Amino acid sequence: MAPPRELIPDAVAEILLRLPPSDPASLVRASAVCKPWLRTLTDLAFLRRYRAFHGAPLLLGFLHNPDDRDLPRFVPDAAFRQPRATAAAADHRKCYVLDCRHGRVLLYDYGSSGGEFVAWDPITGRESRIPDRVPDVYTNHTVLCAAAGAGCDHSGCGGGPFLMASVGVFCGSYEQVEGDLFSLETGARIPRTDSLYLNDYDRYTYSLEDQPAALVGGALYFVGSHGTLLRYEILCGRPLLLSLVKLPERKHLGSVVAMEAEGGKLGLATLYCYSLHLWSGEIGTEGDASWVERRVIDLNKLLPIGSPKIPMYLSGFAQGADVVLVSADDGAIFTIDLKSLQVRKVREMDGVGRCIIPYVSFYTPAACARGTLPPPVGTQ
Repeated sequence: MAPPRELIPDAVAEILLRLPPSDPASLVRASAVCKPWLRTLTDLAFLRRYRAFHGAPLLLGFLHNPDDRDLPRFVPDAAFRQPRATAAAADHRKCYVLDCRHGRVLLYDYGSSGGEFVAWDPITGRESRIPDRVPDVYTNHTVLCAAAGAGCDHSGCGGGPFLMASVGVFCGSYEQVEGDLFSLETGARIPRTDSLYLNDYDRYTYSLEDQPAALVGGALYFVGSHGTLLRYEILCGRPLLLSLVKLPERKHLGSVVAMEAEGGKLGLATLYCYSLHLWSGEIGTEGDASWVERRVIDLNKLLPIGSPKIPMYLSGFAQGADVVLVSADDGAIFTIDLKSLQVRKVREMDGVGRCIIPYVSFYTPAACARGTLPPPVGTQ
């Protein structure tokens, strides 16, 4: 019997294009069929088409700052296998995780001389470092694509340039919020254009929560004290405006995570007494917000909670994947798909902090192994 006729290259590409990113093993098997298939799966143009075709990236793991500093900072998902060349340095045990967005992880290396900020790509292992010359007043730091707010869809911005947005509160005779942008390639500071005076908070000490910001449109949102969000508007890589946004008027909100809601609106997820509440808001010209409660999810019906009940915390949101992360005092970590309400127990480990930062991106093992993978695409 004569061997079957070979498929034309265009047909092969169309078939491989439809292999699901949720099953990386299928991509590995396809790359082992023959050299032409391997070349297709590692071609940069094909990989860009693959990402555009499948749209939403995957949750490939999470980052955290464990109580035991000897534990790795990055915990990969079972489907994600780092190349050997990058896995050895993947734990970053002398670093503190600050943020993750657009395929980059932002860390602070307190083991280096004088301290350094590190922008790290978990898939390729590439990283860039800048010395710590940031004023001590800045307590929250966020990584983002330099084109954020300028119409970039972040489908190919993983190679940079990248920025670090830093904000903090100066407490003196009055309270003042400051914000700056820094280049993660050169370390250069981009001059700020605005400060925020907290005249309404003279009787209090205003502070920012130790959790990553949410990037919605061209603005970063940090969860702050006294029932507010700090809004830091950025356009074309330049800081423009700092303002406060009030949270929904509710006696008990519990743990709060800012996120992007449907339609690109500002959203919130709040967790109190095993009830997960999802909100969307419209921001007025004066910083006032009109909040609508879109959904309430009873976690008693979803999570395998024993008796007595274990305290649960809302720990993170995987933007793009529409997944929230919930952690328990006993070390269990769950993911909840907000579309399907599918629950998965990701891990059970001691010393997990309440703040868990999801790592979301596309993963194509063949390209990763050959070192031809283009900059990863992902959102937080």
